[in-house]
Amino acid sequence: MLPRPARPRTPSPRPGRGRRLLALALSLAGVVASGACTTTGADEQTRSAGQTGYVGVSGNLTRIAPDQRRAVPPVTGARLGSEAAISSGDYAGQVVVVNIWGSWCPPCRAEAPDLQAASVRTKGRAQFLGVTVKDYDPAPAEAFVRAFQITYPSIYDPTGQVLLTFAGDLPPSAIPSTLVIDGQGRLAARVLGPVTTSTLVGMVDDVANGK
Repeated sequence: MLPRPARPRTPSPRPGRGRRLLALALSLAGVVASGACTTTGADEQTRSAGQTGYVGVSGNLTRIAPDQRRAVPPVTGARLGSEAAISSGDYAGQVVVVNIWGSWCPPCRAEAPDLQAASVRTKGRAQFLGVTVKDYDPAPAEAFVRAFQITYPSIYDPTGQVLLTFAGDLPPSAIPSTLVIDGQGRLAARVLGPVTTSTLVGMVDDVANGK
């Protein structure tokens, strides 16, 4: 009788390989999730690097020297919670802080108390104005304002048309982001990602003092 041919042996999986593949998959999933509100990757980068100082560019914070600034068109739209129109042009001659946010965006919720605190600390030196985008139903945006006790007005911009005012100055998906406009209507500073109270107050003070 002829000997039966030997069956090929299937190599056994290397110890720990399954765990490493699972860890890699979870890591990639975390990367995708972290970009849910902005494609700039600004969230953690701004918190860790961009809030420590306010000179030139730090992380995702940019300051524009007075002699290099250019005028930006007034941002205008329907006021959230009202049928009345509101515009950054209503505050001509003042420093205006424009914050782009959405009630659906976790970093926007994280920075909301800082923005409200900064608006109080800079009262008389700056006017804050929000622009809520991609809130297709105003109810969640209005609930956001109530929950965080936001006292400054916001423009309701569900389709992002108002946001196009800043085309060239802001990536379309950079939410949240904050712009500081000087008293001459020129872009003076920008933050991509969440901002802290101390950084925002410092930005306003610098711009108000002509820096």
